[in-house]
Amino acid sequence: MRKVLLAVDSLNLNMASIDFACYIALLTKSRLTGVFLENILVEEIAEPSLGSYSASKGLSSSERQELTNENIRFFREACEKRGIQSGIHRDRGLPSGEIIEESRFADLIIMEPSLSFKKKMEGAPSAFAREVLEQSECPVLIAPDRFEGIDELVYSYDGSKSSVYAIKQFTYLFPELYNKKITLLEVNKPNELTVKSKPKISEWLKVYYQDIHFEVINGEVDKELFKYALQKKNILLVMGAYGRSMISLFLQESRASLVVKSSNFPIFISHH
Repeated sequence: MRKVLLAVDSLNLNMASIDFACYIALLTKSRLTGVFLENILVEEIAEPSLGSYSASKGLSSSERQELTNENIRFFREACEKRGIQSGIHRDRGLPSGEIIEESRFADLIIMEPSLSFKKKMEGAPSAFAREVLEQSECPVLIAPDRFEGIDELVYSYDGSKSSVYAIKQFTYLFPELYNKKITLLEVNKPNELTVKSKPKISEWLKVYYQDIHFEVINGEVDKELFKYALQKKNILLVMGAYGRSMISLFLQESRASLVVKSSNFPIFISHH
């Protein structure tokens, strides 16, 4: 992996997202490009979420320009202090459309789940985040509010081509994590205790990883997967699809809000 994008609200920097993106860029020795998004059609910017670096509401055009320039300088300095090669894209238009177009020419997008360009506060994931997750042309990595490192990779798996595709995408993008504990997690119907195509997926994983574990739990996928993940510490969750799209399950605010707000782990989402 060489090109990582960080989706940024031009007028509200989130420090946690910048720190996490810098960690990923250092880990993979990638160039980190801050995509500074500004919806120029919106006259009033919502109050910032917890952890935002700066707030803006009712600013004039010149004030917005000054604040954006200040935030760009801050981003550059944060990268420079860590020895990260950085770039800046300023996109002024429909934020979701701009970042989706950028995704066609990138390896990975990092974004916070509550990133929003609406006048009023939204939950997480925001409408912007949901749209990016649905339409992005490269994998998306959801940045956590708090991050203390990665000790374990949890791969959601059901034997389908979509779930295997997500595992492959993550493995190819992050070869540096070969020595982490790998848990292949399968959620099955009650009393179904088997890992689908276990010999084949096991053989493939052993080519890339050293410490591989298989775990099967029973119940409804959308409930049990996140219930399992929330009991873990310092994990990174990789999601593809479980029959009907796991992304669709994730995008259901009734399920996703609690997970995103409560989780301290990053979530990697990739789909065809």
